[in-house]
Amino acid sequence: MSAFATLPGQLLAVLLAWALVWLAAALVGLYARPREAWRHFWFMSGLWAAIDAAIVWYGLVAAPPSNADLVVLLRINSGLDVLYVAAGVVLLARGTPRMTGFGWAVVVQGVFLLVLDVTFWWRAS
Repeated sequence: MSAFATLPGQLLAVLLAWALVWLAAALVGLYARPREAWRHFWFMSGLWAAIDAAIVWYGLVAAPPSNADLVVLLRINSGLDVLYVAAGVVLLARGTPRMTGFGWAVVVQGVFLLVLDVTFWWRAS
């Protein structure tokens, strides 16, 4: 059976697709030499994508969690996702090009992760 046939595997597959798309987008965005705020947005997005890819790698080599453990993990992650979005909003309020770029990247990534975690939390319950 494929690792992606289980619910945790499907979660990893979605996260892997997200990470690969954002890694590619960040590379293109940084290569295009955008204005300062966009450069920081693409840089931070690339960092988030690399971390997401590392999480997928760990999820593939580790033993898959039970549904009960997955629900607990997704609850914790959902709370962290809310904090990520709040931190992104705080960064946006700073108003400098660097903080604006970082803030938008954190908000975009945090909102996606919140939707992903809540969706799979609901599916696992």
